[in-house]
Amino acid sequence: MKRKKLIDELFRKGKFKSFGFLKFRYLEQDQGHLKVVISISKRAGNSPYRNRLKRLIRESLRVSGEMDLHSLNCGIYITSKPRTTPSLAEVQDYIKRFIKFLPQ
Repeated sequence: MKRKKLIDELFRKGKFKSFGFLKFRYLEQDQGHLKVVISISKRAGNSPYRNRLKRLIRESLRVSGEMDLHSLNCGIYITSKPRTTPSLAEVQDYIKRFIKFLPQ
């Protein structure tokens, strides 16, 4: 998701859910495919650390494969530094919990 208008609508009208250090905003759509925006605050650490977190989130979404079944706009964001360095398994667990939370 790249358009500012869509991102503003997501944060204005979207629903919120949090799992661990990941915060999700999502807005269900009538049709279309999944659109995701990943945002990590500068307070979460230096740029290599923030980029690593983004890579972990993208990889978790890719591996899960179930997100493609939903038609929604989704914002995944981190506002503060996690207490411990997250592993891929931990991020995948939070993504799976979010997917199970979504209505079918």
